[in-house]
Amino acid sequence: MKDERLIEVEDFELLKLFEDISEEARKEKLAVPPTNKLLYWWTRKPLVVSRALALLSTIPAPKDGGMTAEKIGEVVAEVRRLIGLDSNERAYKNYPDVEGYRKLLDFDPPRILVTDPFAGQGNLMFEVAGLGLKAIAMDYNPVAYVLMRAILEYPEKYPNLAEDVKEYGKELIERTKKELGRFYEREGRTALNYIWCWCIKCPYCGQRVPLTNQMWLDKNRKIGYRFRVTEDKDFEVEIGVLSEEEGNSYTQRGGNAICINCRNTISYEHMTRDIAERRDKELIAVVVKNRRGKDFELPSNEDRKNFEEAVRYLKENWEGFLKEDLIPTEGIKASHRRENLFWHYGIYKWHEVFTERQLLVMITLLKNIREIAEEIEDREYAKVIATYLALMLCNHVDNNCIGVHWNVGGSKTENALAFRSPRIVYNFAEVNPFEEARGSLPNILNNIVKGIKFVTRGRINSDPELKLGSALNPNEFSKVDLVITDPPYLDDVQYAEISEFFYVWLYRALKDYYPELPPLIPVDEDLCVSWGRFGDLKLAKTFYINGMKKAFKNIYNALKDDGLLVVIFAHSSPEAWNMLLEILREAKFRITSSYVVHTESLANVLARGKTSFMSSIVVACRKITEENEAYYESIIPQVESEIKKILDRIKSEDELLEIPITDLLIMTYGKVLEVLTQYTKIKSYDPNFKPDFEGLIKDARDLILRELVKKITSKSPKALGPETSFLLVTKIFYRGKLPSDEALKLSKAYGVRIETLRNYLKRGRDGITLLSFKNAKLPSKPEEVNKDNLYQQLLFLKKVASESGVSAVKMILQRYDNFKPSEIERIVDLILKSYAIKQNKGVKLSNKEKEEMEILKGMQDVLRGKFVKVGKTLKDFM
Repeated sequence: MKDERLIEVEDFELLKLFEDISEEARKEKLAVPPTNKLLYWWTRKPLVVSRALALLSTIPAPKDGGMTAEKIGEVVAEVRRLIGLDSNERAYKNYPDVEGYRKLLDFDPPRILVTDPFAGQGNLMFEVAGLGLKAIAMDYNPVAYVLMRAILEYPEKYPNLAEDVKEYGKELIERTKKELGRFYEREGRTALNYIWCWCIKCPYCGQRVPLTNQMWLDKNRKIGYRFRVTEDKDFEVEIGVLSEEEGNSYTQRGGNAICINCRNTISYEHMTRDIAERRDKELIAVVVKNRRGKDFELPSNEDRKNFEEAVRYLKENWEGFLKEDLIPTEGIKASHRRENLFWHYGIYKWHEVFTERQLLVMITLLKNIREIAEEIEDREYAKVIATYLALMLCNHVDNNCIGVHWNVGGSKTENALAFRSPRIVYNFAEVNPFEEARGSLPNILNNIVKGIKFVTRGRINSDPELKLGSALNPNEFSKVDLVITDPPYLDDVQYAEISEFFYVWLYRALKDYYPELPPLIPVDEDLCVSWGRFGDLKLAKTFYINGMKKAFKNIYNALKDDGLLVVIFAHSSPEAWNMLLEILREAKFRITSSYVVHTESLANVLARGKTSFMSSIVVACRKITEENEAYYESIIPQVESEIKKILDRIKSEDELLEIPITDLLIMTYGKVLEVLTQYTKIKSYDPNFKPDFEGLIKDARDLILRELVKKITSKSPKALGPETSFLLVTKIFYRGKLPSDEALKLSKAYGVRIETLRNYLKRGRDGITLLSFKNAKLPSKPEEVNKDNLYQQLLFLKKVASESGVSAVKMILQRYDNFKPSEIERIVDLILKSYAIKQNKGVKLSNKEKEEMEILKGMQDVLRGKFVKVGKTLKDFM
């Protein structure tokens, strides 16, 4: 692939394409492709992103007739069609026109080799293989490896696989139900779920206290539960309609509990110690099936008896289960300071993350999987069937343990890994495994069958090569034309430690069929920053960075000299970008282009104020085959020039306001890396100066933020005013909320101290929030308003409009020279446009924001000169 590929072209049409890909990716995330339901995996790039990268990384850039904007537009339009962006349904459901794709290529598809050495469940290579290219997917984690084979290999080999898995899955459910069904039988309505609370003993009065962070069961119908203290220091439960105050009440929140009797606060230390020592839990409600859907009942004596019998049965057969290796007795490893919450409660082994009845279900499923697979004569096919049945088991582990919580808004369970790592939930939900409910065995089987059918529909049999191997081992690599990879990001996920949640079961089910599977997930070459693994954060970071350097050197050696590397990288800090720069430069890669892609719902991102963490950069890289050096001092102007071009490529104001500020920052980091990676050696004219790349990245961030103010106001931050610049960008691009570290970076860019802005914002644990015109500390008289502070002028006028009407705004603007109507009009227009764009993106505005919009619209009319009659004197308004 010697010639330039489409992804290496920097053009506004490509920028718009990536925006549309991002929008579709967010929608896909909500839709959830069937492949993602086979088993939870922590990092899965949306299939629309995978397909787009496969296409853009292999389709050549226009050559004949020159790379004109018209020619690029034609090719991009065809790529849009192949991706499926113009379809009436989700893009991932439309399999691309492979023949149309091949007409755009300058090579024969089967001849090109593409690899991902950090493949995970294989989403990137799934689309590569589907286009008829030769895909090589590799991962060090055995859970990922098994999942890859279930998605990329077996469905292609066996045409009737979906129906066979369906039948064997039904058999697994029936056998398990025959053994354990009696522990869920009850008179009256069928149980779908059981709601439990962990209970502790109050250290002050001896009261038994159930732990719950709210009292709702169904918030939409206002149904929930109340606790009543009994004379013997126990409690009773009532289920019924609750007031808003009752439903939102709690006995545990923020790390402490409150006694339901004496109302004293109980410390986190006492809570965890009590649970660890006594393991006291109480069944407080049963979710039952009715004609309309679901209802809630108090547990009956029969419900309690069923559970007690399950406990007794487990105890009686414990030694036998151990002898058959059906119980995961492996210890839970430390992963990260925040995540190893099980240890706090005395839970140190993986079999302890279940109630007795839940554990009994998992044990019985494992036993029956072994038996069913053993009965299949074709041993290779037995391996395949056992794989999908084992995925059923692992899925149920995720949906039926003490980490499952009850979603009171949707009236359904949420899997344990909805939190990304398993942890204890004080008021957890148990699933009836045999009934149709979220997380039950019939539903899990249905999802797996759908996943198999989705994989096989309309696909080319490309026979991908799948490896259980390490990116740190050069012997695992083949010589390839293209690498598309999404490497692990620092401490984002401790894969080895956390995926043991599944692996302790998966290995027991499949060890006889996959001799390559290790007994435990190895950690020696698992690249992540895991404090728990090393006992020291600095050592963990060193391990990660050294490992990534080695991996990318291996990628360099495996890639043909005219090959292309495409890396997806997601991290917001300049330190992380400096690390990526160091890795790429040391491996001798130069960046040829960079684009931003994001997959999170914009409404969700803005609502939670988490804009700093939801974007990824896609960088296209080529090998440096010749030494090239430059002076650091000459590079700085190059960097500044490239950064200014970012905003030049964005033609309209509306387009600029649509782009999340994180995208602008990530594009900036990408430009810095593009310039710096062109050189194998960077020197300085000063022999005592060491080039500060991290400082350069931070300076680039400040520059783009200053240029942003120029772009939207036509004034430099110095001319507009540092305070107004900070407050305006926070208002428009961060929706008035900033994490503390982000606020410090923004204040540095504009040369303002946050302490000087105390009249306009409040500090909190989560960062800073802009105060509304009602709460900000403002002058009491128009003549006292600062003529150089446009933001103060805007707030003062909004307050006047709110209290006295927009006519008063016109009077003030006519009478007082310290206000700047044309500049205020510009800011009002910007804020209103930003609100309109958010609404078009599906962001739900708060009541305060809606009120502000109406005020600003009125002010906009005044500022544009549409209000003619005043009708009152100024003193009437003040």
